Amino acid sequence: MEKIALIGKPNSGKSSLFNLLTGLNQKIANYSGATVERKSGIVKGKEIIDLPGIRSLRTITADEEITKSTLLDYTQLGRPVVFVLNGMQLEDGLLLFSEIADLQIPCILVINFKDDLDKVGIRLDLVKMRKMIACPVILMNSRDGSGLSDLQNAIESNSFSIPNAVCRSLYDQWDGDQVENKYTERIASFAICETQIDQDDHFKRQKTISSLVRTVRTRSELNEDILNKSKRWDKFLLHPFFGLLSFLFTIWIIFQSVFYLSSIPMDWIDQFFLFLSETSRVKLGESWLSNLIVDGVIPGLGGVLIFIPQIAILFFLLGFLEHSGYLSRISFISHRFLKIFGLSGQSVIPMMSSWACAIPAIMSTRVISNPKERMAVIMASPLMTCSARLPVYTILISLLHPEEGSGFFNSQGLMLMLMYLIGVVATLVVAWIVNKRSQEQSSSYWSLELPIYRIPNWRNVFYNTYQKTKSFVIDAGKVIFVVSIVLWFLASHSPKDQQFITEKYDQIKIENPDISKEAIDLEYSYAGYLGKAFEPIIEPLGYDWKMGIAIISSFAAREVFVGSLATIYSIGSEEDDLIKNKMAKEINFKTGEKRYNRATIWSLLIFYAFALQCMSTLAIVKRETGSWKYPMIQFILMFVMAYLGAFGMYHLM
Repeated sequence: MEKIALIGKPNSGKSSLFNLLTGLNQKIANYSGATVERKSGIVKGKEIIDLPGIRSLRTITADEEITKSTLLDYTQLGRPVVFVLNGMQLEDGLLLFSEIADLQIPCILVINFKDDLDKVGIRLDLVKMRKMIACPVILMNSRDGSGLSDLQNAIESNSFSIPNAVCRSLYDQWDGDQVENKYTERIASFAICETQIDQDDHFKRQKTISSLVRTVRTRSELNEDILNKSKRWDKFLLHPFFGLLSFLFTIWIIFQSVFYLSSIPMDWIDQFFLFLSETSRVKLGESWLSNLIVDGVIPGLGGVLIFIPQIAILFFLLGFLEHSGYLSRISFISHRFLKIFGLSGQSVIPMMSSWACAIPAIMSTRVISNPKERMAVIMASPLMTCSARLPVYTILISLLHPEEGSGFFNSQGLMLMLMYLIGVVATLVVAWIVNKRSQEQSSSYWSLELPIYRIPNWRNVFYNTYQKTKSFVIDAGKVIFVVSIVLWFLASHSPKDQQFITEKYDQIKIENPDISKEAIDLEYSYAGYLGKAFEPIIEPLGYDWKMGIAIISSFAAREVFVGSLATIYSIGSEEDDLIKNKMAKEINFKTGEKRYNRATIWSLLIFYAFALQCMSTLAIVKRETGSWKYPMIQFILMFVMAYLGAFGMYHLM
């Protein structure tokens, strides 16, 4: 069966078009050896494959790696592709199309969102365009299906053709490894823009695409109302001062929403895990398996999965900003400010994507054309507040400000915004230092096409939110499940016999009558001894050995901190209660004060703001830089920042 791939940038309407083409006649699976979803469907005896969105052939994220590999296969096999681009971002989409054209794959070009073009009075001369790129061009709208029949007929009649290459001749100059086909090797490696040829490539593409667009695009009977509304909004939102102010206000509203809108579903999840724990204890009875599930796995998973509503709300609102066209404005207004730190507006999207996860953010720096700027973003972006930090922040902030029913605007949302701003400031400072000390050559060229403001495609926003939240749950859940089992074993077994522990309990109970036998069992367990060994290092920060266990565990992944504490306090407690309540009740027996007081909470917040507790991030930095030198410098630098910052905060408070 002939295979046809759909390819395009994210938010080009490609997936909506795939659904229109295939209807219910589609199947979803995972690519071999990857967790990326593979969508395919049958259309008139041909298999249509919806490839993950890709921003550039030089960008290699986890899903874009799939697209790159497929394209290289199609180059060898001569299979056709349908390239989908957003008609309102014509130049931006055609830049990517020019890279695909250089691969000399049979194509059909689909210009999507015809309705938006009609609204603003933009007309495209498709006849001229077909002649200029030597490829079929179809104008359609994936929202209502207009133009779909033209695409179906083109696919059925095999109207694919090889488009004109844009920069292929440049690669004849390439003086790289001795290979039989230099051009194929060059495309296959997707090397970073570091050579003069790469700069020539970029400028030639921009010049060629700009000329093409000027030739085929006209504005007749402009809908002045829509354009004037965009211009009026941009006068404010792109203003050097008010634009930044509006951005900060928007982010503030987002963080207030994260706390306010998530409170009820979080309570439901909390109660569900308490019910699950109590029911499991009754059904399973007293056994090692019961203890493992009730005291280990359930509290560990519940301690992190409770934050799903907050993470989903954050992803949803950031998706709204992206799909509405506002995210591109953020790149624009940030450019002048970021130049102070040796960065450009080109760095904004990778850095903001760090709010989800530093790994794809570091991978996406491949679209940054300035090598010095790219290195600065790679080294600094893990300081941005990722979703793994969110569970740590929110539970500590809720202990610091235990507000109930205080309305939409409250100090919890303000505190969360402050922690995100601390991450931004730290990122910019480190980026500036790296930029100044970097030996990389500096070269900068960047263009940005601003889309019109639009009502987001809600289906895509919800789908992306679901995908990102699911990714967090799966990735965090796997780590927490393993860590919970290991912690349960270490915390439930002791190198000492029971008689020794009982005697210790009797001695300690004289001075601390409120202490429980379970707490003493935990203290003299393997986990207790591990925490005690680590305690002298962290005691100056205001932490005890229990927190030490959680901190050690969280070097696998930051979010494990909360799950580890949930497991530890469940084992060391006689009652079933919420993890937040258990932490609030924890007493420092040396001082008689609350363990989680103001100074300790602030110390933990600063520690987790700076510490690089993500081994996967270090591996990606090594892969992107080609050396372990940079991730090791990064890890040591961020740990020193975290330790000194936490030490200073604890003693200042």
